[in-house]
Amino acid sequence: MSLNHLAFVVVVLLAILWFGLLVTEKISLIHVGQPVDRSDDPGLRWQGVWREVFGQHRVLQDRFSGIMHVMMFWGFLIVSIQTAVFFLNGIFPVFGVPSGIFGSIIDTAFDITAIFVVLAVVMAAYKRYIARSPRLIRNWDAGLVLLLIAVIIVAQLSIESFQLALHPHMLFAPLGGALGFWLRHFGPGKDRLGLTVSRWINALGLLGFLVYLPYSKHFHLFVAPFNIYFRNLDNKGHLPPLDFDDETTESYGIGQVSDLTWKDLLDAYACVQCGRCTAVCPANQTGKSLSPKNIIVSIRNQLEQVGPLVDEVAAARTPVQQELIDTPLAGGIIPQDDLWACTTCGACVEVCPVYDEHVVKIVGMRRHLVLTQGEMPIEAQSAFRNMENQGNPWGLGGDARQQFAESMGIKDVSRGDKPKVLYWMGCAATYDDRARKVAQATVALLKYAGVDVGVLGAMEKCTGDPARRLGNEYLYQSLAVENVETLNAAEPDVILTTCPHCFNTIKNEYQDFGGHYTVKHHAEYLAELVAEGKLTPIRDLEETLTYHDSCYLGRYNGIYDAPRVILESVPGVQLTEMERSRERSFCCGAGGGRMWLEEHQGQRINQNRAQQALETGATTIATACPFCLTMMRDGVQSLDQDDKQIKVRDFSEVLADAVLPANQ
Repeated sequence: MSLNHLAFVVVVLLAILWFGLLVTEKISLIHVGQPVDRSDDPGLRWQGVWREVFGQHRVLQDRFSGIMHVMMFWGFLIVSIQTAVFFLNGIFPVFGVPSGIFGSIIDTAFDITAIFVVLAVVMAAYKRYIARSPRLIRNWDAGLVLLLIAVIIVAQLSIESFQLALHPHMLFAPLGGALGFWLRHFGPGKDRLGLTVSRWINALGLLGFLVYLPYSKHFHLFVAPFNIYFRNLDNKGHLPPLDFDDETTESYGIGQVSDLTWKDLLDAYACVQCGRCTAVCPANQTGKSLSPKNIIVSIRNQLEQVGPLVDEVAAARTPVQQELIDTPLAGGIIPQDDLWACTTCGACVEVCPVYDEHVVKIVGMRRHLVLTQGEMPIEAQSAFRNMENQGNPWGLGGDARQQFAESMGIKDVSRGDKPKVLYWMGCAATYDDRARKVAQATVALLKYAGVDVGVLGAMEKCTGDPARRLGNEYLYQSLAVENVETLNAAEPDVILTTCPHCFNTIKNEYQDFGGHYTVKHHAEYLAELVAEGKLTPIRDLEETLTYHDSCYLGRYNGIYDAPRVILESVPGVQLTEMERSRERSFCCGAGGGRMWLEEHQGQRINQNRAQQALETGATTIATACPFCLTMMRDGVQSLDQDDKQIKVRDFSEVLADAVLPANQ
C-alpha cells in the first residue's frame, strides 16, 4: 500500500467517523422531544417520499427555484454514481476505473449532468446574491455550500479529463474527452500530477462537504427524506388534544424544546431556510414581525443550546446554562407578538417543501402562554369570559337560535324536534346580523329543496374553535364535551354548517371526544342539491364574481370546487380568479381566533386581501365563511369602496337569488 493510498483511506475513514458522530449527536437531540406515533400507513408515506423527494413536487411550485433545485438534486444523484466509483477505486484500487461501454455511459451521463449542476449553482447564486430574493438569507454558509458543489463538479470533471488524456481509448465522454485531448499537449508527467491533485481536491471537497453538512442548514439534504416520510397524515385541521387528567402535569403546551415532539425537532433540522413559509404568511406580508421560518430556526438554535442540558442534574449546570433552561420558548425565545399574529391559515405548512409543521407549534406555545403563564391579549380574555359564561364569544343569550327556527319555520331540537339534517348555525349566524342573512338564504334553499332541516336551538353553544386556536385548550375541551353530548343525543343523519371553523371542529376534532358524525359544509350540500336537480338556477344575474377561498374550508379540508361549481351554475355569472386562490389563497385575517383580536402591526390583513379581490375587476366578492364575509366587507370599506358598487356576499346568497321565487 502506497503512502498516498494509505493517506486517502485514513482521510476517508476519519471523515465518515466524524460525520457519524455528528449525526448521532443530532439524533440524541431529537430524542429530547416527546413521543408521537408516525408509523401508520407506510405505503402512503413512501408515496410521499417518491413524489416530494424524487418528483420534487412542492419544490417545483416556485418555477425558477424549482427548476434550479431539480437540476441540482438529480445532478447530485447521477454525480453520486461517479462519486461511488471514485471512492471505491481510491480505497480498493484492484477494482479499477470503469471502461468500455459501461464506463462511457457513466461518464457521458456525468458530463451532461455537470453542465446542469453548474448552471443550477449559477442560478442559485444569482437569485441569492444578485437578484437578492427577500426570502433568502445572504450569508457565508449558503455561499460556502455553492462553492463546494462547484469545486466537486470541476474536480470530478478534471479527473475524467486527465484520465482520458493519459488513456485516450479507455472510454468515450463528450466533455471530458474534448478536455482530455487538449490536456495531452502538456505531456504524461503533468497529466499524472494533474490527476493526483484533482483526486485530492475531489476527495477533500466531498469529505469536507460531508463533515460540514451537520453544521449547516444544508443538513436538510440528509434529514428531509425522513421528515417527509414521517409527515402528518392526519387531517390538517386536527390539533392534538392536551391531557388534563394527569394530575402530575405542572406545565401545559410548549414551554421548552423538551415539550415539543421528536417530529417537531426533526422539523427544525429539516428546515431548508428557503423562506417560502414566510413569503406566503399573511401576517408577515402585511408588516407583522411573525416569520414562520424564524420560529423553526429559533427552535433549532435553542435545541442546540439546551438539548444537551435537559438530562443533566440541575446542580451540575452553570448559572448561564440554568438561565438557558429557564427561558421559555413562548414569550422568551419567540416573542409573544409573533405568536399572537398567526392566523393559523396553514399557508406556511402548505408550501413547505420538507413538510415542516409550523401551526401546531405556534398553537402549542399559545397554550403555554394561556394555561401556564396566564399571558394573553386583553381581547382574548373577553372572548374567553364570554364563552365560559354565555357559550359564545359575543357574550349574548342563547334564545336567538330558537327565534331563528321560529322565523324560518324549521325544527328545533331544544323543543323536542328530530330533523334529519341538523343545521349548526354557529355563533356568527346567530349573533351577527349580516351573517344571519347567509343562514336565512341557506335554510330557504334547503326548504325549497324539500330537506328536513332543523337547528339545536337553545342547546347549541360555540364549538370552541376560537378558544382552542387562541391557546385555551381547557375551555375548548369543556365546550367540546358538552356539544358532543348534545349532538349524540340529537342523532342527526347529517350535520350541516355554513362556518368552515365549525365544520372543521365538528368533523375533525370532536372525534377525540366521542363525536363521530357525517358533517358537510353548505357548499358541499348545496352543490349536491344542484347536481340532483333539486335546486335549479333559472334567474340570469349578469355579475362578475371573484371567489375568496376560506383557509379552513380549502387548505384544511380540500373543498375548493363546490362553491365554484355553484357560482358557475348561475346564468350570467362570470367567475374570475384572484392571483392567490385555492391552495395559495391569502387569509382574510380572522382565523386562529384573530376574529376577536386587534391588529397592532402593519397593514390589516383583510385590507390587503380586499385589494387583491378588487384587482380582478369583479363587482361581487363571494365567500363561503361568515368570518371571511365580515373581514372582506370591512376590507372593501376601508379602501373607500362603495358597497353598492362592490358587493361582498356568501355564494349561497347568489344561488338563492337565482333559484328562489321573488317572494321568498
